[in-house]
Amino acid sequence: MILAAASSPSAFWFLTRGTGAVSLVLLTLTAALGVANVRRTQIAGVPRFVFDSVHRSTALLAVTFLLVHIATAILDGFASIRLLDVVIPFRSAYRPVWVGFGAVAFDLIIAITITSLLRRRLGHGAWRATHWLAYASWPVALLHGLGTGSDTKTHWMLLLTVVCVVVMLAAVIVRVDAGWPQHLAVRLSALGVAALFPLGLLAWLPGGPLAPGWAARAGTPASLLASARTASGGGGGSTGSSASASTGSATSSRGGTTGNSFSAPVDGRVRQVQLANGLMLVDIFLTVHGERLSVLHVRIKGQPIDGGGVEMSSSRVTLGPSPNPDQYDGQVTALAGTTIAARVSDSHASGLVLVARLQVVPALGTATGTVTESPENSR
Repeated sequence: MILAAASSPSAFWFLTRGTGAVSLVLLTLTAALGVANVRRTQIAGVPRFVFDSVHRSTALLAVTFLLVHIATAILDGFASIRLLDVVIPFRSAYRPVWVGFGAVAFDLIIAITITSLLRRRLGHGAWRATHWLAYASWPVALLHGLGTGSDTKTHWMLLLTVVCVVVMLAAVIVRVDAGWPQHLAVRLSALGVAALFPLGLLAWLPGGPLAPGWAARAGTPASLLASARTASGGGGGSTGSSASASTGSATSSRGGTTGNSFSAPVDGRVRQVQLANGLMLVDIFLTVHGERLSVLHVRIKGQPIDGGGVEMSSSRVTLGPSPNPDQYDGQVTALAGTTIAARVSDSHASGLVLVARLQVVPALGTATGTVTESPENSR
């Protein structure tokens, strides 16, 4: 079995993910309406008070979902985020920088909310000055989500990020265009900053949250990467070779089969998908560090088992260098928990035996461990 259901994330974790994404959307709408200046923006046939009402409603919903997002993150307990970590930036033991960005955004939003409630007592000038903080809270919140969120690599989250950035850019353009060309230097500065932010994201993301090993580099404690949340399983679920075959191992990836066996560290990501026919698809994408055959992909399909795991019905394993990741192709020969044995061969019929011993953290969608590789005839 692999990725046992008993190790599945809690309901709080799913709520944290969902409310985080919704909070980002609502915060984007709130900030975009504010940037565009709801009192100046007009659409034929739509009264101005409608914009005011939408702006207030989205702001209220954003705060509500944000509070649920924070509460579920604390209650989940996996990342050990405490209440003080939510309000005091950069002190969390879990991804301190990225959780810290979330704390900064939360503090700014709370300041905006309180001053809005006390607007009549504070006066318009003080309220307006504080309200400008809303614009700073949006990019900080977005960085928090990208750096901390476990869905950052998913297509839907990347698309959602693109949409939010485009909406904010459109709002800035609408605001800059109103009254052009008065205060030209300020308007051009606003356009420049608005353009630099998405360019910065494009430069950062490929080597940051989208790159393998981000969970460790982001500051996830080592104890969490291989702790109680690490997927584990009993026997069973193995097909083909017996589990004992997995003591012989793995690769001569330094340039072909050399007759030598050795182990190398691996890390990467794991994806589980429930298929329409009721089967479960498990995709494991791993980087083998320090070896020429550096790209390992394991795909397992099977029937979910009550109590956790997958009864494998089919599989495919590929291994190769980055320019040719399918150089070696084969199948899983045995499963035992998160230990995977496989046999692969290239076009010259040179065979390799692989054994990957992994620690999987479903809540983060990550996998770390070692892969042992050896020529097939060395078993």
